[in-house]
Amino acid sequence: MELAVIGMGRVGLVVAACLADFGHHVWGADNVTSKVADLEKGTMPFYEPGLEELAHKNQRAGRLSYTDDLPSAVRRASAIFLAVGTEDGGEGKPNLGPLFQAGEEIAHCLDAYKVLVIKSTVPVGTAARWRSHVQARTRAAFDVVSNPEFLREGAAIDNFMRPDRVILGSTSEKAIHLLREIYQHLYLLETPFVIVDHETAELIKYATNAFLATKVTFINEMATLCEATGADVHAVARAMGLDKRIGPKFLHPGPGFGGSCLPKDTRTLAEMARGLGCSLPLAESIPQSNRAIVPQLVARLERKLGALRGKTVAVLGLSYKPFTDDVRESPALEFVRRLLEAGATVRAHDPQANQEAARNLTHASLSFHDSPFVACSGADAAAILTEWNEFRSLDLKELRRPMKGGVLLDARNVYDPDEAVAAGFDYMGRGRAPRRTECAAG
Repeated sequence: MELAVIGMGRVGLVVAACLADFGHHVWGADNVTSKVADLEKGTMPFYEPGLEELAHKNQRAGRLSYTDDLPSAVRRASAIFLAVGTEDGGEGKPNLGPLFQAGEEIAHCLDAYKVLVIKSTVPVGTAARWRSHVQARTRAAFDVVSNPEFLREGAAIDNFMRPDRVILGSTSEKAIHLLREIYQHLYLLETPFVIVDHETAELIKYATNAFLATKVTFINEMATLCEATGADVHAVARAMGLDKRIGPKFLHPGPGFGGSCLPKDTRTLAEMARGLGCSLPLAESIPQSNRAIVPQLVARLERKLGALRGKTVAVLGLSYKPFTDDVRESPALEFVRRLLEAGATVRAHDPQANQEAARNLTHASLSFHDSPFVACSGADAAAILTEWNEFRSLDLKELRRPMKGGVLLDARNVYDPDEAVAAGFDYMGRGRAPRRTECAAG
């Protein structure tokens, strides 16, 4: 089947490569000509494990093509997947301009029946408004399907190929039938398909992300309580997770959630409810609690080091999670900003996100390094902000050796506290402490 995917970002490019791997011929369309040229040469615009190999494989097989000619892609395709960005436009309202602009461009070149599939995350009611927007600009027949994505950066390909479920929002049996054909590969895996209306499909996406954000926020609040009481947050989380009503996933303490989805979608859900005259106090409290974690971490470090002005801190990890170079709303970058504001010098390292971080944050007292050992050279303290696997296998004695001071703020609980102390560190974890030291100062 001929398909088009509009928007070659972190969602669209993964969708295009995976649909091509299902055996379809996919046109990946983007209005940034330079991005299309890079993709045609095999250069990926971002880091996602396995994506480069999958895209190259299907490009060589002739199933994946790239173009900046949207009308040509639309005319060739039976279904057009929209994966344009809907970034936060402020005050919890996503910017839907790119989606509606794409709708206008599609409307002007529709020449036969098409199914238009919205993958972008949009507030409830957007699909209906968008359909009217397109309908007013074309005489061609078309249907709209809300098909929200649930791709986790760092595991996006596996999430698409082996999803927990597929959500299809539409009242058109013809459109749903076509989507079932497109996703036939997933039927062989007995993937659950949830068929609902547009509004329900749109809300499922927000409800899911807000619930995940709630789990992260809750265990982080428990970590703060553990630090005050001497309890072990990992034992608390494990015991909670053994309850089948709760489950173990997303019960991992850290510096808070970030990225392009959980922060934005939680804010949008609360704002959407306010606009409808509803009150969602739980959803409204989640971003506030999440934002409080990084200042708490900086304060803990300051209590250990004294005034941060003139101190040097090595920050290991800049992306909001491992296996991605995405630094959007990353707690690590906020941590760096606050250190710099306090007058500290920051020496940073991330296995993938140094360049992205440098594009988002520049300062005379901030430097980026290709090695964690180089980053720690001369530092008064080191802080682990992203749980990259590379950090788990570091020789802690070698990491400590070039440092001026010995404070280790392990915001992701990467290391065993007692091993860190044995290596010469004054260790501060998240909701836990070494058995041989007391944690009141942290």
